Amino acid sequence: DKIREEAAELEEARDTLTQAEVFEEFGDLLFVVVNLGRHLGVDAEEALRSCNAKFTRRFNAVEDALSAQGKAPQDSDLAEMDALWDQAKEAEKRAKT
Repeated sequence: DKIREEAAELEEARDTLTQAEVFEEFGDLLFVVVNLGRHLGVDAEEALRSCNAKFTRRFNAVEDALSAQGKAPQDSDLAEMDALWDQAKEAEKRAKT
Protein backbone atom coordinates (compact mmCIF):
# COMPACT_ATOMS: atom_id res chain seq x y z
CA ASP A 1 0.00 0.00 0.00
CA LYS A 2 2.81 2.39 0.88
CA ILE A 3 4.52 1.74 -2.47
CA ARG A 4 1.28 2.57 -4.32
CA GLU A 5 0.88 5.70 -2.23
CA GLU A 6 4.42 6.90 -2.95
CA ALA A 7 4.09 6.02 -6.66
CA ALA A 8 0.89 8.09 -6.85
CA GLU A 9 2.65 11.01 -5.14
CA LEU A 10 5.49 10.73 -7.65
CA GLU A 11 3.06 10.71 -10.56
CA GLU A 12 1.34 13.80 -9.18
CA ALA A 13 4.69 15.49 -8.60
CA ARG A 14 5.73 14.76 -12.16
CA ASP A 15 2.67 16.52 -13.49
CA THR A 16 2.46 19.50 -11.13
CA LEU A 17 5.60 20.10 -9.09
CA THR A 18 9.15 21.29 -9.60
CA GLN A 19 12.01 18.98 -10.56
CA ALA A 20 13.33 19.26 -6.99
CA GLU A 21 9.99 18.04 -5.65
CA VAL A 22 9.92 15.21 -8.20
CA PHE A 23 13.44 14.28 -7.04
CA GLU A 24 12.25 14.15 -3.43
CA GLU A 25 9.18 12.04 -4.25
CA PHE A 26 11.33 9.65 -6.30
CA GLY A 27 13.65 9.26 -3.32
CA ASP A 28 10.66 8.51 -1.09
CA LEU A 29 9.52 5.77 -3.48
CA LEU A 30 12.98 4.23 -3.59
CA PHE A 31 13.17 4.31 0.20
CA VAL A 32 9.87 2.44 0.54
CA VAL A 33 10.91 -0.20 -2.02
CA VAL A 34 14.25 -0.71 -0.28
CA ASN A 35 12.43 -1.06 3.03
CA LEU A 36 10.19 -3.74 1.51
CA GLY A 37 13.31 -5.55 0.35
CA ARG A 38 14.69 -5.40 3.87
CA HIS A 39 11.52 -7.04 5.21
CA LEU A 40 11.82 -9.72 2.52
CA GLY A 41 15.47 -10.36 3.33
CA VAL A 42 16.64 -8.93 0.01
CA ASP A 43 19.77 -6.81 -0.30
CA ALA A 44 18.48 -3.92 -2.42
CA GLU A 45 21.89 -2.95 -3.81
CA GLU A 46 22.68 -6.54 -4.78
CA ALA A 47 19.25 -6.92 -6.42
CA LEU A 48 19.76 -3.71 -8.39
CA ARG A 49 23.25 -4.76 -9.51
CA SER A 50 21.82 -8.09 -10.66
CA CYS A 51 19.01 -6.34 -12.53
CA ASN A 52 21.49 -3.97 -14.20
CA ALA A 53 23.62 -6.94 -15.29
CA LYS A 54 20.53 -8.65 -16.72
CA PHE A 55 19.60 -5.47 -18.61
CA THR A 56 23.14 -5.19 -20.00
CA ARG A 57 23.15 -8.85 -21.15
CA ARG A 58 19.82 -8.45 -22.89
CA PHE A 59 20.71 -5.13 -24.50
CA ASN A 60 23.97 -6.64 -25.73
CA ALA A 61 21.96 -9.49 -27.25
CA VAL A 62 19.74 -6.93 -29.02
CA GLU A 63 22.81 -5.12 -30.34
CA ASP A 64 24.34 -8.42 -31.49
CA ALA A 65 21.14 -9.42 -33.30
CA LEU A 66 20.97 -6.03 -35.01
CA SER A 67 24.66 -6.23 -35.91
CA ALA A 68 24.05 -9.62 -37.53
CA GLN A 69 21.58 -7.78 -39.79
CA GLY A 70 24.12 -5.05 -40.49
CA LYS A 71 22.26 -2.57 -38.28
CA ALA A 72 22.85 -0.54 -35.14
CA PRO A 73 20.22 0.47 -32.55
CA GLN A 74 19.84 3.90 -34.13
CA ASP A 75 18.96 2.16 -37.42
CA SER A 76 16.16 0.24 -35.73
CA ASP A 77 12.80 1.15 -34.28
CA LEU A 78 11.23 0.42 -30.92
CA ALA A 79 9.04 -2.40 -32.20
CA GLU A 80 12.01 -4.27 -33.69
CA MET A 81 14.12 -3.75 -30.60
CA ASP A 82 11.26 -4.87 -28.33
CA ALA A 83 10.91 -8.06 -30.36
CA LEU A 84 14.65 -8.72 -30.11
CA TRP A 85 14.50 -7.97 -26.38
CA ASP A 86 11.75 -10.55 -25.97
CA GLN A 87 13.87 -13.09 -27.86
CA ALA A 88 16.84 -12.38 -25.58
CA LYS A 89 14.62 -12.71 -22.52
CA GLU A 90 13.22 -16.03 -23.75
CA ALA A 91 16.72 -17.32 -24.56
CA GLU A 92 17.82 -16.54 -20.98
CA LYS A 93 14.81 -18.38 -19.58
CA ARG A 94 15.54 -21.43 -21.75
CA ALA A 95 19.20 -21.37 -20.68
CA LYS A 96 18.18 -21.49 -17.00
CA THR A 97 16.13 -24.66 -17.45
